[in-house]
Amino acid sequence: MENKVFLRVIRGFAAVGLSAAVAVSSVSAPAGAAPFDPDTVAPAVLEVLDEHGAPLAGEELREFLAEEAERAAATQPDAADDSAAEDVSAAALKDKIVSIAEKEKGTGEKPNGSNCTKYSKQCVAWCALFATWVWRKAGVGIPQYAFTGDVYKWGKKKGKSYGKANLKKATKGDVLLFGTGPSSPSTSTHIGIVKSVSGSSVTLIEGNSNNKVRQVKRTLSAKTFYGGSHP
Repeated sequence: MENKVFLRVIRGFAAVGLSAAVAVSSVSAPAGAAPFDPDTVAPAVLEVLDEHGAPLAGEELREFLAEEAERAAATQPDAADDSAAEDVSAAALKDKIVSIAEKEKGTGEKPNGSNCTKYSKQCVAWCALFATWVWRKAGVGIPQYAFTGDVYKWGKKKGKSYGKANLKKATKGDVLLFGTGPSSPSTSTHIGIVKSVSGSSVTLIEGNSNNKVRQVKRTLSAKTFYGGSHP
């Protein structure tokens, strides 16, 4: 089953004129291609690094892509709220958030596959626990949430959340929410801390990414993210 999922992902890359090797390291449009549109052009994943800063390859890469495909297949529709919040975070806070998150790259579960980590006493899916642990450690007054949608809802109450129509508001230190909306775990499926944004791509530091904290470069697309929040 895993191999079939991987092959479907690779075929998706090929459909837009990219080889698998190019898709996970860099994206360059074929000669004469239409202008880049992040909401229609695959792949969603542009680069995945291990804890040593080297691109994932082989079995680790296959496992990562299979996890991505499974999450996408399980995501259900939802109506996201396009809150238009202004970025009022101080530059120092953003720098501190990213600095803390970067130091955690490579940290994983003990034992592997258990969902047990240093970020919480709860042995549950921990991408949101990681993101809110980092924010809290940086001084953000947010509860430590296990559900990703609660992070978006917290930001909405504080006037900090923005929806998929406003993804260009994403900036260093923010979180981006994967899926279609914040209603339930089946619609709000993952979360990552923004390290940097460059044009139509975003580099995230993500907890519970194939059981570790990983740096992943993705297309900044409403097909992947339903919104985000400033800290």
